Amino acid sequence: MIGMQFFKADLGPLKAIVNALPDTVTAECQRVAHKWAKRVQLDAQRRLKEQTKGEGNTAAALQIVEDTPNKQYIVGYGPIKGRPQNLPIWLEYGTVHMDAKPHMRPSAEAARDGYAAEMKAATEAVVRDAFDIELR
Repeated sequence: MIGMQFFKADLGPLKAIVNALPDTVTAECQRVAHKWAKRVQLDAQRRLKEQTKGEGNTAAALQIVEDTPNKQYIVGYGPIKGRPQNLPIWLEYGTVHMDAKPHMRPSAEAARDGYAAEMKAATEAVVRDAFDIELR
């Protein structure tokens, strides 16, 4: 066959980069997700304290839990000292006897755009660094 050339490229280094990418991306996404979960937690605590009177036990019960199988962080309530288990739901949505004091939903919504932008930038940075390229 005239004019055909064959070559063997060493794809080992590229394969190593590609194989490591999921772990690297996961680690960076985990860092960003925890950072923003903490922001939601602190903002929800602040909002709740501004809207309620008391000792702050409900706000103090707000915690971040890592859900490893689903690769996510959950901002929610642990046990509240001396209070009913449903109190966070009553505060967020109100009852027939109490006006709503929304704090979780507004905090999560306030973080949405910043979280999405930082997550996109973080994943792009991992790919850019791994392949030493500039993304558009």
